[in-house]
Amino acid sequence: MHDSHCTSEFRLLTGLSIAMFLLVALAACAPVMRPEEDPQIAALQQEIDRIGTSNSATRKKMDEMYDRVLAIQVRVHSLEENLADIASRSQSSAPVPALKAPDPPTPKGDVETSETKVHLKRAPAFPKLSPERQYEKAYNAYAKHHFDPAMVLFKDFLQRYPKHELADNAQYWIGEIYYDMKDYPNAIIAFKDIVARYAQGSKAPDALLKIGYCYVALNDPTNARIYFRKVIKNYPFSQTEVKAQAKLKELEK
Repeated sequence: MHDSHCTSEFRLLTGLSIAMFLLVALAACAPVMRPEEDPQIAALQQEIDRIGTSNSATRKKMDEMYDRVLAIQVRVHSLEENLADIASRSQSSAPVPALKAPDPPTPKGDVETSETKVHLKRAPAFPKLSPERQYEKAYNAYAKHHFDPAMVLFKDFLQRYPKHELADNAQYWIGEIYYDMKDYPNAIIAFKDIVARYAQGSKAPDALLKIGYCYVALNDPTNARIYFRKVIKNYPFSQTEVKAQAKLKELEK
């Protein structure tokens, strides 16, 4: 009887051991799901990517809006200065006496008091940027392809500081903006202005080269050759001359 009971327990333990062994073996053989294969993790990663893309687009849009607002502020400030200058000059000249028109009668029942007067206040003064800071702002806007505010800032810079050492650079980037916008006729005008006004400046060779590029874009190889040859003649042994030689060879094929 005792032997029979021991035999039964032995068989039960043996069966449990075999079952546990099989479970462990099956678990070891089963493929382990990697994180990227988990649908929940994959969905979460997609959502993170979507939010990141959305935030990036929002930041880019806000950055562009900032450049536009800055350009408007600078332009308004410039116009205010011009108006103040005009007003100052007009006041300095002798004004012609004028007859004062009689005050209109006060409507019945409407008593004018100090409380009813409306006083217009000037907007807070815009903090004036230094020439270098304004140029930097303009170039940063251009580098980010915010062409409209960059154009405003560069043109305002030239209006304020036509003799500044960065004036030829500002004029050059105006030409580059037109070129990038594929407005080749205005780009040519801007680049020719550099050659005419800043012939000794560092941007004159590049301006001549870009005029040639503009004529190529306008399918005018005759004028393009003229300006490439000017670069080769006036600026030998320069990188600009190498580029002009290469473009000239392309046109002569």
